[in-house]
Amino acid sequence: MRASRLSHAQAKAVFALVVALVAGTGTASVCAQNEVPERSEIPAEYKWDLTSMYAGADAWEADVGQFEALLPKVSAYRGRLAESGEVLLAAIAAMEAAQRVVGNLYVYAGLKSFEDLRASEHSARFSRAQALSAKFGEETAFFSPELLAIPEDRLARMIAATPDLAVYRHYLDEMSRMRPYTLSEAEEKLLAMAGDPLGKFANVFGQFNDADIRFGNVRNEEGEEVALTKSRYGAFLKSEDRRVREDAWKGLFVEYEKFGNVLAANYQGHVKAQVFEARARGFDSALQAATYGSAIPESVYTNLIEVARQGAEPLQRYLDLRRRALGLDQLEVWDMYAPIIAPPYKDIPFEQAKVMVADALAPLGEDYLALYWRGFTEGWVDAYESAGKRGGAYSWGTFDSKPYLSMNYEGTLGDVSTLAHEYGHSLHSWLTRNTQPYVYGSYRIFVAEVASMTNEALLFQKSIAEADSLEKKAYLLQTYLDEFRGGFYRQVSFADFEMQAHAQVEAGEALTKDSLNGIYAEVFDAYYGDAVAVDSLNASEWSRIPHFLRTDNFYVYQYATSFAAATALAKMILEEGEPARDRFLTMLRSGSNDYPIELLKAAGVDMTTTAPIHATIEVFESLVAELELTLEALETL
Repeated sequence: MRASRLSHAQAKAVFALVVALVAGTGTASVCAQNEVPERSEIPAEYKWDLTSMYAGADAWEADVGQFEALLPKVSAYRGRLAESGEVLLAAIAAMEAAQRVVGNLYVYAGLKSFEDLRASEHSARFSRAQALSAKFGEETAFFSPELLAIPEDRLARMIAATPDLAVYRHYLDEMSRMRPYTLSEAEEKLLAMAGDPLGKFANVFGQFNDADIRFGNVRNEEGEEVALTKSRYGAFLKSEDRRVREDAWKGLFVEYEKFGNVLAANYQGHVKAQVFEARARGFDSALQAATYGSAIPESVYTNLIEVARQGAEPLQRYLDLRRRALGLDQLEVWDMYAPIIAPPYKDIPFEQAKVMVADALAPLGEDYLALYWRGFTEGWVDAYESAGKRGGAYSWGTFDSKPYLSMNYEGTLGDVSTLAHEYGHSLHSWLTRNTQPYVYGSYRIFVAEVASMTNEALLFQKSIAEADSLEKKAYLLQTYLDEFRGGFYRQVSFADFEMQAHAQVEAGEALTKDSLNGIYAEVFDAYYGDAVAVDSLNASEWSRIPHFLRTDNFYVYQYATSFAAATALAKMILEEGEPARDRFLTMLRSGSNDYPIELLKAAGVDMTTTAPIHATIEVFESLVAELELTLEALETL
């Protein structure tokens, strides 16, 4: 994700640097590197192994043929679901068989494409996979309306008379919830056919954001001209040199601002597509459609924003502490991630990062740790940035694949946190898929982010508790507060922006560059207030956030709710020990066999109340107070 990278001028230099990494002697600084390495220059042990999914293009094509052969077997059950429980069971089995194959086709093609977005062959294959996925949606469009046409009492008798249907009880209950919003077979097929073209706005942004946009060069701390990339941007914002921070921030934002009109048009298209589908199904709003579809009360979303807006004072207090610690008259937006003391953690080798994360995850038990280490030897992890590689960090896979994760590791403490986070997703996936049947082998985002953020919370709480100097403690507190700010307050502000943007379209108003900038500026002011001097370019930040283009709409609020739940769960695990750990691991193994709100309740957190949100803000405020005391103690030395 950020900070120091493998040398890439020559293969020999790459090898030498890897030797240094393994030996624990450090890595080259991001600021010393000018160009991003090609993927071929990254050693195999730092790249994922996709061959376990498909050995190559021929194997992938063979599965395309298998998928196309399976589709007619699904269609054969059209009009027959109400015949008997046995017929319904057979129809579900046929649908699952086709879905598993197309899922593998889709994810493999996506992962290969993300390795290098410049490779047209892989992009074309991913586009084909998307079309195949849409075809699956079209061919199975009959299933929901036909199933929901079966009277509930008759469906109950079918399940009771067919023992093997019992495992699908929750699955069928989830589908039954959608009775009021399920259309006729013909209408569902039309919506499924529209899914592919109406879902292309994210693809447009992805190609622009990862393959086309360029940010030029900036001068690093030594005055050398280096290429500015999104990955390096994060590292530059943490530079101790304020001029470097400002140049990097403006270098990035100026480029997005140039394309503000086209990015606004693309985002408006996405929002209109979401509003269209919500209205087509009979929902009052896109927000209602998104929360209802995830079985989350809409009040969870709106309460989150209300409580966070009212609780913004601790955030502003922290930012003012930053200003004073940095010795500034005014905190600018490019100062918000600057280290307030000299970073004691620099150029952390990837091998060391792995150990740091493992040590922090010890409270989750030996089995969890053994699985963690297994992933590194089995090719789960794609660690370093390379030319054309998709930015950011993510975990992705299928029921049949390894739980792959990708990041752009550069040696910062933030990157160590990212490793813990993404591994949380991957281990959650493994535990779910090796415990649950296929029907429950995935999980809702509302729960998914809890798994990853609990790992992060354990990492920081352990590191802070065991800091062996005031300098390290202050730096860790600052870093955790920044993670807190990014994972909670920032995500709530994003959710606030999304809600207002969708409401504007639903009111019949256009989304333009100026109107979107206006919404973003108002939201930013509500959370950050006068604690930050706002450069006019900051209002365009919405244009660079890929999560706003996701087809599973209103995604980001779940980061904030997850941060609140994870904060509470980590505290329970550390204080209660085994009972809390077992509840947490049970949740990870449960997949989607219950509603996410219920899974979290069983783990110990009730997100239908505002209590976890208030408690999270209180924890943030206590960390700010602890940092204030630590900095005061440092001043007396």
